[in-house]
Amino acid sequence: MKRKLILRNHLSPGDLVMLTAAVRDLHRLHPGKFLTDIRTSCPELWEHNPHLTPLRDGARGVEEIECQYPLIDRSNEAPYHCLHGFADFLSQRLGVEVRPTLFRGDIHLSDEERRWKSTVHELAGRDLPFWIINAGGKFDFTIKWWDWRRYQRVVDHFRGKILFVQVGETGHYHPPLRDVVDLRGRLDLRQLVRLTHHAQGVLCGVTALMHLAAAVPVRADRPPARAAVIIAGGREPTHWEAYPHHQFIHTIGALPCCLAGGCWRARTRVIGDGEAGDAPDQLCLRVRNNLPRCMDMITPQEVIRRIETYFTGGANVYLAPAEQRAARRAIQRSLTGLRLETTVHLGTVRAALAVAAREARRAVVPAMQGRGIILLLDTPAELAGALAGVRQLRARGCELPIECWHRDISLSKSAELFRALDVALVNAARTKETPAPLTRGELRLHALRHTSWREV
Repeated sequence: MKRKLILRNHLSPGDLVMLTAAVRDLHRLHPGKFLTDIRTSCPELWEHNPHLTPLRDGARGVEEIECQYPLIDRSNEAPYHCLHGFADFLSQRLGVEVRPTLFRGDIHLSDEERRWKSTVHELAGRDLPFWIINAGGKFDFTIKWWDWRRYQRVVDHFRGKILFVQVGETGHYHPPLRDVVDLRGRLDLRQLVRLTHHAQGVLCGVTALMHLAAAVPVRADRPPARAAVIIAGGREPTHWEAYPHHQFIHTIGALPCCLAGGCWRARTRVIGDGEAGDAPDQLCLRVRNNLPRCMDMITPQEVIRRIETYFTGGANVYLAPAEQRAARRAIQRSLTGLRLETTVHLGTVRAALAVAAREARRAVVPAMQGRGIILLLDTPAELAGALAGVRQLRARGCELPIECWHRDISLSKSAELFRALDVALVNAARTKETPAPLTRGELRLHALRHTSWREV
C-alpha cells in the first residue's frame, strides 16, 4: 500500500525550492511507493508538479510531516549542499533513502506557459535576450545586500549590450536602477518563475532568485544551463549554496569571521523592528562602507568580469543593433503606469526621515504663491490627450494658469496650439538640478518642486 504524506513548510521561497527537489527525489528513488501533497507558503512553486496528489487533512492513513532541515546546523563542517537538507530529513523521518538526483530544484511549467510571451517581449514588441537583476533584498537579512550603486555601475558598463530587468517584491528593499526594465512590485511569484524561464541570465545575491535560476526550465533555444552571477560574500559556506554552472562570488576564507565557513549572521546594524536579527550575536562584526566587509570586498569590476565570462566564452551573446532599439523601447514603456516608487519600510523609516529632514534643511525653497494646473507629458502619444483636456478646461471657463511639463519631447507642431490656450511649456530636462533620466514619478515631483505656484 502506498504511504500518503502531507508535507508542511512555511519558510521563504528559496527554502521551498529545496523542498521541491526533495519531493522529486523521493518519487524518483521510490517510484509508486508514496502519494504526496504539500502545505506551504508558496503554492505558486508547486503548480503543474507531477509528483503531487491531492490529500485531505486528517484523513485516515495520511501522515502529516512538518519538514525541517537540521543539516544546516552542520553546513560549515559537513560536505553537503542545501539540496541535501530536506532530503536528509525525509530519509530519517520515513526510513528510506532520499538523496539529490539532480543539482537543482524542481519547478515545472505547463505547455501553455512555455508558449506565452515574456513580459519583456510584450514591452519591447519582440523577443529579446535579457538578464534579471535583484539589487536589494529582505529586511530580515540585510547582511546579504550589496550596495545598489555598485549594481548601477554594472548596469552602466553593459548599457546597450545587455538588457537588465529589475525585479523585487513590494515591502522589501529594492532601490530603483536606471536604464533597466522596471518590474519591481509588478510580478507575483508565478510570474517571476515565467520570467526566469525566458531569462538569459540572473544577477543577484543569495536569494530565492538564485535558486530559481537553477530550478526553472531553460528555453529550448537557449544554452541548457542558465547564466547566473551570485554576489555571496561570506555569510554562507560556498559548498552549501553554490550551483556548478553559476559564477558564485564569495569571500570565505579571506576574513577571520568567515575563515572556515559562513558566519550565518543576519544584519549589518540594528534596525529596531523587534526581530531576532537585531540581537548582538546576529550583527555583522566588520562593517565597512555600510556593507559587511565580506560584501564590500566584492567590486563592480569583479562582477562585470564574471558576467563577461558568459559572453567571451560564447554561452551568451550581446544585443544586436535592432535588439538595442527594442530594449530601449522596453525600458521606456516599463516606466509608465504604477511603479514601486519608494523603498521606505518599518526598518528604514527612521533613517529615511532623517535623510529627508537633512535635505529639507539644505534646500533653498523658492517663493511660491497663487495656484495653477500642471500637466505631465510623458510620451509624444499623450499630446492629443493633453490638448483635448486643456480645451475642455478652457471651454468650461477655467482661467487658471497651466504649465505643461515634459521630458524633452519635441513639441514644434503642437507648441502654437498650447500657447493659444494659454499653456506654458516647460522642458524638465532643461531646468536646474534635473535628474537624468527622469521617471514619470520623478517628473511629477520635479515639476512640483520647481513650479512657482503655492497650490497645484
